[in-house]
Amino acid sequence: MKRLLLLPALLAFTVVSSAEEPKTKFIRFAEEETSDSLQTAVVSYESPQKVQVDLVGAVHIADKAYFDGLNTRFKGYDAVLYELVGPAIEDRGKEPPSKDGQNLAWVGQMQAMMKDALKLHGQLEGIDYQAKNFVHADMNMKQFTQTQETKKESFLTLYLKAVQAQKSANAKKGLDSDTAGLVMLLKVFTAKDSSTGLKRMIAQEFDSVEDIMAGVESGDGTVLVGERNRVALEVMDKQIAAGKKRLAIFYGAAHLADMEERLLKKGFKRTQTEWLKAWNLPHEE
Repeated sequence: MKRLLLLPALLAFTVVSSAEEPKTKFIRFAEEETSDSLQTAVVSYESPQKVQVDLVGAVHIADKAYFDGLNTRFKGYDAVLYELVGPAIEDRGKEPPSKDGQNLAWVGQMQAMMKDALKLHGQLEGIDYQAKNFVHADMNMKQFTQTQETKKESFLTLYLKAVQAQKSANAKKGLDSDTAGLVMLLKVFTAKDSSTGLKRMIAQEFDSVEDIMAGVESGDGTVLVGERNRVALEVMDKQIAAGKKRLAIFYGAAHLADMEERLLKKGFKRTQTEWLKAWNLPHEE
């Protein structure tokens, strides 16, 4: 197993910019004098009709303070569009779990293992999805699996594309793709040393995730990112048509480069970027 499976699971799930605009980063590792941090972006866009849409990048396991801050921020929006393959939060548990849903269970299991190993909090427990302004903006499980079948996409084909993208990203850093990821996973799940040290090691890898996802999305795109983004923006259009003027799209940071491109094609202009600390990594004394 290579590290490329780890980063998309944390950024793309709960699973090339426009020529007119420079490429935007939505996640970064920041080194500072007293502490380092993994940071996610809140990038604001405005339409010709003066509708504001903020792309709020998520990393699905993080410090509790990060999720608390997001809960406060989300109260200021007319609508917060959120990702979750399957039923909306309020409908979860009303139907027996589907076979397709069980096939995706490994994503949640990996996130849970990472959360425990790194002493972090999970997004589903940290974010108030019962808030009245929250709107489900993702595929249900039937849509997801049917669209994958239509595009002849499987986790194996995604894995193979991600392998190539990871190799390309690692080559730029002079790293060995075949061993680095396994070493990192073994350290995460077996180490007894400081969780801060483990988090720093993993956080440094997130600088490559956008290049990896760009490689995965090359060609006609994927259901994992591109098709789910299409659904999210269809929900956005409906919310705007209903009179909403200030919206947030709360999706994994790996989705947002493609989502930005779609917004720019709709005539939105980027107005500002703010960075939030998802993982605080104080320097060890």
